[in-house]
Amino acid sequence: MMDFFGQWSGKGRGMVWLLRRRPRGYKNFLLSTLSARLRTGRSFGNPVSITLEPTNICNLRCPVCETGTGLLGRKSESMSYEIFVKILEKVGPGANHLMFYYMGEPFLNKDAYRMIRYARDMGLYVTTCTNGDLISPETLYESGINHISFQIGGLTQETHQVYRRNSDLSRVLENLRSYVGIIREKGKKLDEHEIELGFIVMKQNENEIESVLRLGKNLKVRTTLISPCVRTPEQGKEFLPSDEKYWLYDRQSLEKSGRLIIKRVLPWRACPWVYYSITIQVDGNVVPCCRDPQGKYIMGNLLSDPLERVWNGKEFKRFRYQFSRRQDHLPLCGLCPGEGTPDLK
Repeated sequence: MMDFFGQWSGKGRGMVWLLRRRPRGYKNFLLSTLSARLRTGRSFGNPVSITLEPTNICNLRCPVCETGTGLLGRKSESMSYEIFVKILEKVGPGANHLMFYYMGEPFLNKDAYRMIRYARDMGLYVTTCTNGDLISPETLYESGINHISFQIGGLTQETHQVYRRNSDLSRVLENLRSYVGIIREKGKKLDEHEIELGFIVMKQNENEIESVLRLGKNLKVRTTLISPCVRTPEQGKEFLPSDEKYWLYDRQSLEKSGRLIIKRVLPWRACPWVYYSITIQVDGNVVPCCRDPQGKYIMGNLLSDPLERVWNGKEFKRFRYQFSRRQDHLPLCGLCPGEGTPDLK
């Protein structure tokens, strides 16, 4: 993968790589980059990255997640295979990759593996994120998925369940080891099936960081240290680690009880993600990005409207225009530290 936006603004090596390799979706990437640079309301290219919600139901009760706490405010449901195919036929051509997860555990959808296989056969690079409790390692391998992240909250059941409530750590790690073992048995290289061990760093488990890094090294999988998301100063005091390098938030806002916390991102920095990526909720509604789990900013619906009417419709163009000029004034961006463009695979 390559960070094109950084290279684009540097010596142009990313541009050379892009034109030489011509990965799937590269034309849309170039057109979307032009739109982002010009700060237009319209995106000249179609989506390069697709985030699609196979289900908004979860088997866990994580304490700061809208799904886990019952604050999602949307009907609990899973997407049917037929609707998945209908949506992907609209947004898949010209896209580079599919993020097969959003506000639920993706493998609670009974057709999850079949959906992944369909997207892979379409030529999309498919990635997902899972709590790891429910997967079938053999079926996962057969789906052809490119990348999967197993996310844990500790290396003991006690620390793991502080955040990952209702999860069985031993089962998660067994599924992870089994999946790694199947890939090796098939004679495949692990870098052909990207596996990630995500560790949510909290006050209760930050003493386990070195141990989890060793675990990832022993399994020969990539380990990612994840900063916890919190919504209130009270949650910050309960979960944020003592080492502030893992914080996404401003210290002063955390110290003022009763106030909303704010991110560390400076207002003048802009995120161009809305020019490249489309986020589709389980009912077909499109929202600007993954930071709108409750669906407060509906851009349109792909079950009733063609892609162009949604992607470059009145609502999305208005949002991009506002977004590209005063991102710091949009409540949607209030807790988001993430900036950058999607990597092409």
